[in-house]
Amino acid sequence: MKKLLWCLVLLSALLLSCSVALAEGELPTEPFSWEQLATIAGATVATVLIVQLLKLPLDKVWKVPTRIVVYLIALVILLLATQFTTGLTTQNGILTAVNAVIVALAAMGAYEVTFRKLEGK
Repeated sequence: MKKLLWCLVLLSALLLSCSVALAEGELPTEPFSWEQLATIAGATVATVLIVQLLKLPLDKVWKVPTRIVVYLIALVILLLATQFTTGLTTQNGILTAVNAVIVALAAMGAYEVTFRKLEGK
């Protein structure tokens, strides 16, 4: 069951990456670029993957609410992507924090649609 779960996650990431690339008119040559991570779709995929990787170890050490972890990961991804693409200023830093809410909600929704159904909850 876990293998199927990981296959679905990786397939989703690959399909999203290819769809973003096709929209731009070129196929990706690397799994993620800073330009892709700066988009809502790219940041959402990266957030889902990172949260799934870190959730179990974090739950064993600390009882941190997953929603907070999801938002913080989304925020870090978007802040780094903004810094490396357009440069981070106060104005786009605030906007990035708002966009991180959208990414976090999308990542949690993606989890509900895929993982919860597989877990049978």
